[in-house]
Amino acid sequence: MIKIAIDTGGTFTDYTSVGRFKDQAYHKIFVKNPTNHQYPADGILAGLKKLAEEWDADLETFLKETEKITLGTTLALNALLEKKGVKTALFTTAGFRDALEIRRAQLKNQWDLAAEKPMVLVPRRLRLGIEGRMDYRGDIVAPLNEDKVREACRKCRELGVKAIAVCYLFSFLNPEHERRTAEIIKEELPDVFVSLSADVAPRIREYERTTTTVINAYLTPVLADYLNDIKKELALYGWQKPIHIMLNNGGLSDTEAMAAFAVKTLLSGPAGGAVGNETIGKLLGKTHTVLADMGGTSFDIHVISGSSNQLVPQTELAGYPLSIPMIDISSIGAGGGSIAHVEIGGRVFIGPDSAGSVPGPACYDLGGAEPTVTDALLILGLINEDNFLGGKFALSRERAEQAIKEKVADPLNLSVHEAARIIYGIAAEMMADAVRLVTTQKGNDPRIYSLISAGGAFPLFAAKIMESLHMPEILIPVQGPVFCSWGMLGASSRYDATRSFFMEKKQWNAKKINQTLALMMQEGESELERLSVDKDQRRFDLILEMRYVSQHHEISVPWKQGTFSPDSWETVEKEFYDTHEAIYEYAERDKDWEIIDLHLACYEENGENVLFPMASQKSNGRTKKVSGYAFNQEDEIVVPIYNEGDLNEVITGPALIDFDYTTLVIPEHFFCAPADEGILVLKKEVL
Repeated sequence: MIKIAIDTGGTFTDYTSVGRFKDQAYHKIFVKNPTNHQYPADGILAGLKKLAEEWDADLETFLKETEKITLGTTLALNALLEKKGVKTALFTTAGFRDALEIRRAQLKNQWDLAAEKPMVLVPRRLRLGIEGRMDYRGDIVAPLNEDKVREACRKCRELGVKAIAVCYLFSFLNPEHERRTAEIIKEELPDVFVSLSADVAPRIREYERTTTTVINAYLTPVLADYLNDIKKELALYGWQKPIHIMLNNGGLSDTEAMAAFAVKTLLSGPAGGAVGNETIGKLLGKTHTVLADMGGTSFDIHVISGSSNQLVPQTELAGYPLSIPMIDISSIGAGGGSIAHVEIGGRVFIGPDSAGSVPGPACYDLGGAEPTVTDALLILGLINEDNFLGGKFALSRERAEQAIKEKVADPLNLSVHEAARIIYGIAAEMMADAVRLVTTQKGNDPRIYSLISAGGAFPLFAAKIMESLHMPEILIPVQGPVFCSWGMLGASSRYDATRSFFMEKKQWNAKKINQTLALMMQEGESELERLSVDKDQRRFDLILEMRYVSQHHEISVPWKQGTFSPDSWETVEKEFYDTHEAIYEYAERDKDWEIIDLHLACYEENGENVLFPMASQKSNGRTKKVSGYAFNQEDEIVVPIYNEGDLNEVITGPALIDFDYTTLVIPEHFFCAPADEGILVLKKEVL
C-alpha cells in the first residue's frame, strides 16, 4: 500500500509518496506541480493525477492502492495574509468589545508613532457586548443576559455575518456562559459558524485569547469549504478514507476536526518540515540543527536544540498573537519568486511580494514581467533553462534578461549580469540574517548547528549562508525540494490540551494539579479514540508553562515524573531553573516561580519515515559556464556538472550538482560527500 503527503506552497505543491504497487517493489516517488490558487481543490487533484502517472497508474487505481493521504495547506494562512476570511462578529463581555483594537500597550517599536498595526478583523459595529460576568476564580457574579444574545444574533442576521467568535472574561476558568451562548446562536443562526474561546484558547491573557478566537472564526468557513471540495473531488475517484491534516504542532488530525479549528493549520506545511528536521537529526545523530527551506514564495527557518521539537505556547503571525501551542517557525519573503525592485535612492529590495506560480517569474514566460530571484539565478547560469523541474518546464532566458534590465539594471545603470549578482547577493544576506535572528539573537551559537538544506531554491545559496555564519556543515537530503511533504510522512496523530492553571511556589497543591491533569487526560484520550489511535500507541507528555513570579513570558518545562506529590515542587523548581539555563544560559535560582498553564501533548507513537536513495543517472562529464560570484570567484568560470549517480565519492568545488528539482552550488574550497542514504554533506576545506 502507498502513503501520500501533500504540501501546498505559495508557488508549487509538493507530492511525496512511498509504498509498494503492482510489481511489489518498494518505491519512493515525489513530484512538484504549480499551485492553483484560484481553484485549490482542482490543483490538488491535478497534482495527484501527475503523481499517479509516475506510478504508472490512473488516479482511481492509484487511490485504491493508497492507505493514507496527509495534507499540509497554506489556505488558512493565505486567507489571513490577504484578509479573505468571512464576515465575522465578536460576542464579548459588555464593556470589553475594544480589546481587539486596544491591543497591548507595549509595541515592537513603541517609539515609532507611525508604526503600522495589523487590521482589526472585526469592525466595531460587529463587536457586540453581552451582559454577564465571571470573576477571576470562575464564579458567576452576573448571569448571562440571554435576551442580549438573541438581540445580537438578529443584528448579525441583518448584516450577513457568516461566523461569530465568542470570548467572555475568565471563560477559561468557567465556560458556562460561552457554551450557553453557542446554543442560542445555533437556535437563531443555524448556518453561522461559532468559535468559542473556551475551545480554541482556554488560557489567560484577554487580547491574545480574543485574537486567536476571532482568527479561528474568520478562517474556518474558508478552510471547511476547501476541505469539503477536496473530499468531494477524491470521492469521485473512489476515495472514502479519512484525509489527515498537518497541524501547527507537528501532529496530524482529520478534516472533521479542522472544519472547526482552522487556526490550528496556519503553519500546516512548514510544520511538516519541522518534523523532517527532527527526523534527519535523529537519523544522523545531530542534536543541533537549523532547517532552512527556501521555496517559491518564502524562506522558512526552524531550529532544534537537543534532538527534539519543542512547542512554544504563544507566537505571532502577520502581526496577530496566537495563543495556541505551535512549532516555532520563522519566515521571511525571500523565495525564488520574490520580486526585486529599486526604490528611490537606488536601494534594491527583494520581497515580500512574490510572483507566485501564475504568472510566476518572468522566465516562466506566462505573462510575468517582474524580475525575481529565479530570474537572477537563470542569468547567473545557476539553473538550467532546459532542465527546470526535471525538464518538464522550459524557462525563457530572454524574458528574465528583459525584466531585470528594465526594473533593476537600467535604474542602477548596470549590466543585466551585475544586477543579477546584486539580487543574488541581497537574497543570500537576507536569509543569513534570518538564520542569525533564530540563533545568535536567541543566545544560540550557529557554529554548533548543522544547516539542513530544503526547498527547491536553497541549495543554490546554502554555501553562502553557511560561510557567513561560520556553520560547520550543510546536510542536503535528496528529498530536500519536497522536504515538508516528506516530513509529513513521519508525522502521527496528535492533540494538545491546554489549561490556564495559576500556582505560585508558595501555593503548591499537588492534589489540585493532579485533578486538573486527570480531566485533561480524559479529553486527550477521547480525541485519540476518535482519531482511531490504538491504546497501546497512545502517549502523553506534560509541559508546564512557567515563569519567575511577575515575569511577562513563560518557558516550556517538560515534566517526566508522572503525577505530583506534596514534595514534587522541589523537582519542579529544579526542572524550571535547568530549562531556563538551557535556553538563556543563565538561571536566577534564588527567585520564586509560578505555573501559568498546563499543556498535555497527546499523540500516537508510531510515526516513521524513510530516506530516499540517490538516482543512478550519471553526468557524462558535462561542464557549464557560470558566474563566479556564487563560487567565491570574480569572473565567469567553467564548472563541472554532476548528477546523483556521481555522488559515491567526494566532489570538490567549484562544481554544480543537478537534481531533478534543484541544483547544489559547491564553491571553491568546499567539498561534498555522502553522509547517509540519500543525504550529502557539504563542508569547507580547512586551509
